[in-house]
Amino acid sequence: MDMKKGLASLPLYRLYLEDFRVFGDMPVEAFAVGEAQDAFAEFVMQEDHDLPAFMQQQIDDIRLIQERYAWFLDGVFAGAVFEKKKGQKKIPLAPMICSRGYGAFISGVSLGENPETDAPPVKTQYRIRGEKEKAEIVEKMYFDRLLDFVYVEFMKGLQKGFVPKRCTNCGRWFLQKPGATYAYCTEPAPGQDGKTCREIGASSSFRSKVENNDVWKVHQRAYKKYFARIRSGLMTKSEFEVWSRQAAELRDAALERYARAENEEERQRIAQEVTEALNTE
Repeated sequence: MDMKKGLASLPLYRLYLEDFRVFGDMPVEAFAVGEAQDAFAEFVMQEDHDLPAFMQQQIDDIRLIQERYAWFLDGVFAGAVFEKKKGQKKIPLAPMICSRGYGAFISGVSLGENPETDAPPVKTQYRIRGEKEKAEIVEKMYFDRLLDFVYVEFMKGLQKGFVPKRCTNCGRWFLQKPGATYAYCTEPAPGQDGKTCREIGASSSFRSKVENNDVWKVHQRAYKKYFARIRSGLMTKSEFEVWSRQAAELRDAALERYARAENEEERQRIAQEVTEALNTE
């Protein structure tokens, strides 16, 4: 039962913050490693056996986490705004869960798979950690099942704004921290020679933004033109920085007008005005 004691004594948030995505990638058998893995393989090859109850419970819990918790997160965040653009509204987490019809599912460890109320049986106590001026009151929780532990950590994380999300590029899980709005993880992107998914995504999003908006196209052409003047000695770095700030303000104001434009003729007129304003000598 050492494994049981070990899981129950993990520090609060450790599994949730650092290891949650492992459940989405790792086969159940991979949770046994080293000598334990060999013993597990030998045991499985035997006939007429039953897994020890505790081991079977962990396998069942891991499978439910892999399937049901991923289903819940994918459903809640389907079509959600992760990388907030100008003018877009980011919906808070709780209203988003309710609007998707998932509100009733969060009251039990199975997230609605079990029709009965399956609240986790958790024992809680408080103790003093540290000494003298470093002493603090901390919460100590005891769990009998892995699923109960993950459920409590998962919900406590959501309460504080820690949200597991699938990377738009590679599909792996990553943890978004409070206040952040990312669609891509910081892991190496597949087949990209060391670049992260977030770097690839930012570059792709920026190119798409420029290619599909005339105001951005005009701004980028002017930016490159004036930046080249630094190299040729026609403009100092400080002069360029002043121009760059003014150009960004002009661009942002034009983008708002461009987004509200009712027809293509009006959009082209706005783009022309920006062209003239940014290229005034």
